[in-house]
Amino acid sequence: MGPTPALLADIRRRGATAWLEDQLHPERIDDAAMNSLLSKYPLITAPLSQLNALEQPRTAALQLIEATLARQIWSRRQLFEIMVDFWSNHLNVLTLQSAGHLTKPIEDRTVIRTHAMGRFENLLLADAKSPAMLRYLDNNDSRIPTPNENYGRELLQLHTVGSSAGFTEEDVRNSALILTGRSVTLEGAFVYKPEWHYVGRVQVMGWSSANASSSAGMSTGDGYLRYLARHEQTALSLSRKLAIRFVSDTPSPALIEQLAEVYLNSGTAIVPWLKALFDSPEFDAAVGQKMRRPLEGIVATVRALGIQPPTGTNTDAIGKLATDTIKLGHQPLNAAPPTGYPDVAAGWWAIGGLLSRCNWHRIMSRGHPDGLPRPALSALLAGPPMATHGEMADRLTVSLTGQMFRPDHREALLNFAGLTSAEPYSKRKVDRWLKDLTEMVFNSPYWVLR
Repeated sequence: MGPTPALLADIRRRGATAWLEDQLHPERIDDAAMNSLLSKYPLITAPLSQLNALEQPRTAALQLIEATLARQIWSRRQLFEIMVDFWSNHLNVLTLQSAGHLTKPIEDRTVIRTHAMGRFENLLLADAKSPAMLRYLDNNDSRIPTPNENYGRELLQLHTVGSSAGFTEEDVRNSALILTGRSVTLEGAFVYKPEWHYVGRVQVMGWSSANASSSAGMSTGDGYLRYLARHEQTALSLSRKLAIRFVSDTPSPALIEQLAEVYLNSGTAIVPWLKALFDSPEFDAAVGQKMRRPLEGIVATVRALGIQPPTGTNTDAIGKLATDTIKLGHQPLNAAPPTGYPDVAAGWWAIGGLLSRCNWHRIMSRGHPDGLPRPALSALLAGPPMATHGEMADRLTVSLTGQMFRPDHREALLNFAGLTSAEPYSKRKVDRWLKDLTEMVFNSPYWVLR
């Protein structure tokens, strides 16, 4: 979610291969500090009975959103949090819709986080019994003789094979019929209602079933979901989405096909799929091809500035950052359409959004938000004595972005503060302009591009 000095030091000490191997197996990584912080959000682990007793159910959803943001910023299990975000966006549920206030926190921990690094097949099966998803796409009321087609359609179009697979409206109707009876109790728990389930032959693309018994409706539906999870079009659709997340907005067909083959050969296992991606030359050449989306920019900025989590019980400062995500249009877990948030630059690149980011970088370089421990900006320049302002600019840009600016870009940055590269280093002058220089680095393409 963005480099930090500690993360880079860990990679250099252990080597990239060993570091990545641990990231692919997050259970190996000690994340005790993160767990301590999460204890301040008790509703994200509360049972449904406790959630139902809340006077303000929305509180549970807000705790989940803040905890998600905190995890992205401070968890040492960085790849895991990226994949949680990836699958949450893929199987999107609107968290702050009233139907999701109590059900989405449970889905987050029992569906998304449980299966984020497991097998997609198991993730899909679990999601098809998630009250959050069933309510969001209206399957909780889908019954004979008038089934609701929302979930059946999105299951095909968004969650698995994709619109290019060539399924028909008849396939959509049969998809909905197969899923009739999967519902939610008034309390918000999953329930299968056989009396609501359609009985009779069903066919979707290459899969069919006699579907002869309502009592076996769950088994029939699970067979259908397994078929979709292992379909070659699902493999291609998911692989394209993964390559878009990690490589570029327009990944090569060859990379997509390679990933799809690994996905199918591994039985939809996610870790081998990720390994194939990270071993590809396309991933190696991906630096600078992806634009940071607003949420990613917020998380990476907090990390780059060395801001730490609150030490007391008060989490208001994290709440302020969560409010910032709303202002920038990218609140965690709260995309309105079933498609989730866009993952390409065209979905975000606009003058208004750019200006909002610039304004946010300005307040961040000046101490926002209050209540979180943070080092002085001068810590970004820590190290051996610097002879020139050019050396200072190089140290600042490497501290924040991991790379030095091109010479003409470095000169432009310094000229903004009335400085030049060859000029002898003056702490007085730099201290006067350091906030502005930090802000400008965050506004640069070196920062906007991952």
